[in-house]
Amino acid sequence: MSAVRRILVVELLGGFGDVLLALPAIHALARSHPAAELTVLTFTPGDVLLAHDPLVARVVATSDHTDGVPRTVVEAELDAAERAGRAYDLVVTTTTYDGIGELCAARAPRAVTNLWRSPPVDELIDRRFVRLLVEDGLVDPRFVDEPPTVTLTETEWSAARDRLPNFSPSDHLSGGQRARSSPVVLVPGSGMRVKEWPAERWVALAARAAAGGHPVLTAGAAGSEPVPGTTLLPPGSLRELAANLAVVGEAGGVVVGGDTGPVRLATAVGARAVALFGPTVAGRYGLDPRSGSSLQGLPGCEVRRPLAISEQECWWSARCPLTGDAPACLADLPVDRVAAVVLASRVHPEASP
Repeated sequence: MSAVRRILVVELLGGFGDVLLALPAIHALARSHPAAELTVLTFTPGDVLLAHDPLVARVVATSDHTDGVPRTVVEAELDAAERAGRAYDLVVTTTTYDGIGELCAARAPRAVTNLWRSPPVDELIDRRFVRLLVEDGLVDPRFVDEPPTVTLTETEWSAARDRLPNFSPSDHLSGGQRARSSPVVLVPGSGMRVKEWPAERWVALAARAAAGGHPVLTAGAAGSEPVPGTTLLPPGSLRELAANLAVVGEAGGVVVGGDTGPVRLATAVGARAVALFGPTVAGRYGLDPRSGSSLQGLPGCEVRRPLAISEQECWWSARCPLTGDAPACLADLPVDRVAAVVLASRVHPEASP
């Protein structure tokens, strides 16, 4: 591959889940150009997930989503790099709105602005980003299966183990044998009502897991109410959440929720996860099967638009055109089906002396 000294990755799509979708491509670019300095420009709070990442030299973040501001931030970064005599040799962007794609193409010797080109409905977005970069000659094929990985410090691991002492591997010993229970973390919120599983089913799932002797927790913001029958996972910053989920994974636990950032984050720190998909398509937005399971509700929905989800009738209103009420797609995922996958997804340590 030709020498690349400085790389800018622009990821300004919105939530921190979008940063995680771009993470395999970010890492694959860095590994393919080990002598290059890689900068990521993204929104808060997702920027903190890149802190301590050994493959990311620098992170530029903005919290302002106001129309026109993201483009201005990108332009300012390109200007600053040029003034410092450190112009970017390569710019890769997942973001094309407001002329950001054209701006990147005009300001760098090499730019990739079409990572959304001709997508099929059955290829995972994060995998496709990397594959297209391989096709463009910018990523070594050895890194095509780069997994999403968020790096945590030893201090963060230690603090999370202190917050969740019952999940420490050493505390899974009972009578000389390793206990076979492992935690289940529920993520009932998704940030969008259209992507939320019915509340009564979360209660039933919690009861099913608890009946099997497994501790059940709810991941939510400080002050939020846990699912009845569960306790609240200690709230905190996004990195503290990542560390908490890492400890859940260390204890053989599983995280279950809708198509939302915390579920994807769980897999990036080593926990198993089960994601429930309704209006979005598991074939595109699903989890890497090496670290999670993706359940699709109502796969034959006649109003779903896999390649234009925000244009679906239900997307902003959460009013299902098939039922006139709650989303039929998520109602199509019964507790029995979800519980079977969740309980099978936990990793139980083998009994050992």
